[in-house]
Amino acid sequence: MRAIAAIVLVAGVLAGRSARAEGPELQRMRFIERGANLTVTTKINRLFDPSAYNSLKSGFVSTVVIQTWVYPKGSTSPIAWTRDRRTVVYDLWDEVYTVRLCEKCKPIRVKYQSEAFKLLTEITDLPVAQLADIPYEDIHYLAMRVDLNPVSPETLTEVRRWLSQGTGGGLDRGGVFFGSFVSVFVNPKIADADRVLRIRSQPFYRAKP
Repeated sequence: MRAIAAIVLVAGVLAGRSARAEGPELQRMRFIERGANLTVTTKINRLFDPSAYNSLKSGFVSTVVIQTWVYPKGSTSPIAWTRDRRTVVYDLWDEVYTVRLCEKCKPIRVKYQSEAFKLLTEITDLPVAQLADIPYEDIHYLAMRVDLNPVSPETLTEVRRWLSQGTGGGLDRGGVFFGSFVSVFVNPKIADADRVLRIRSQPFYRAKP
């Protein structure tokens, strides 16, 4: 296990702060070599606002999808991409939160909302690339997009088709469930997730052993 060296540039940090509205926000991340993988540790708690946090106890499933890309400095072509899906649901009867940190992971059950939130938003040693794809001393950075409750492409296509038909026929426009579902989309463009967080790491490199 080896830590990855980080490059801290004051000018780069200030530039990142001034460009938050234009692109991913700079966030410090920890990179560790574990076996054949490069792993990252960071937090994504800023994905949640108070309303999203309170929704964790609604009894409905909350889903977080985490995507990462590792880029060489000066390149727009990633050398690695990963996608992970986390979920949490509150059992109103048993008063317990069930968290899954990946689609095949065993469920983790906790009593308190704060515990479920911490599990959902703390990323610890997540594999993001193969070390064999990262040459020594070459500078890289990681970009991350996190979606809260993303809508599936299939559902988006169906809803957009429904809206585009106006008052014409086609889909079962009298269906109560489908009508109530579509009514939540006040914008014809339809948001593809409740909230989205875009962040990037500081530059890093692998020092030669």
